[in-house]
Amino acid sequence: MSIMDTAFDLQQFTSTINKELSKGLPGFDAQKIMAPSLRENALKESNQSIAKDSSVLLLFYPKNGQLYLPFIKRTIGSTNHSGQISLPGGKYEKYDSDRTITAIRETNEELGVDSKKINILGLLTELYIPISNFMVLPVLGYCTQKPDFKISKFEVEELIEMPVLELLSQENVFNFSFKKKNITITAPYFDAKGHKVWGATAMILSEIRAILLRAGLL
Repeated sequence: MSIMDTAFDLQQFTSTINKELSKGLPGFDAQKIMAPSLRENALKESNQSIAKDSSVLLLFYPKNGQLYLPFIKRTIGSTNHSGQISLPGGKYEKYDSDRTITAIRETNEELGVDSKKINILGLLTELYIPISNFMVLPVLGYCTQKPDFKISKFEVEELIEMPVLELLSQENVFNFSFKKKNITITAPYFDAKGHKVWGATAMILSEIRAILLRAGLL
């Protein structure tokens, strides 16, 4: 039984994660477990040297005695990722001192989370997204209490709160396929209340899942 099964202890969780991060990251080997079938070819056709810097925030927080993560369903628009389920985050701007600040700022803008209440745990492995030419830095953070979410209706269609144990359970990993330009693409995904969390977001979750498993937290 993990420390997240019953009486969840946030302090113990953050301490354990800090120790695990000091041991090194699982990296690409963990990410690729949830990679869609088109990724390898997409990487060959991309130029990562001109990628735009960005970051996302995995914001852990306690709720109902469990550990949760928030996701957003982006509004339908002109971006490559509109309508998808993702972590809060976005493009690095020149006025951001670093990409950790980018992740905090974007989470504040998209979900209304008070920046001062976000504590940073560390970083995961960068991940390149070919379709949007972003180099994404996943940032790990936490709030000591459930945030007072106030979503930006311009950017966010829906807030999805998921218990970490349920989200990252092996029983919650599925596969689907779809066609794009007459090419059949298959992809694994995590189910989030009926929403498919796949692509880059699923690859990022796959690495934190590997860390939690290594630490005996799942």
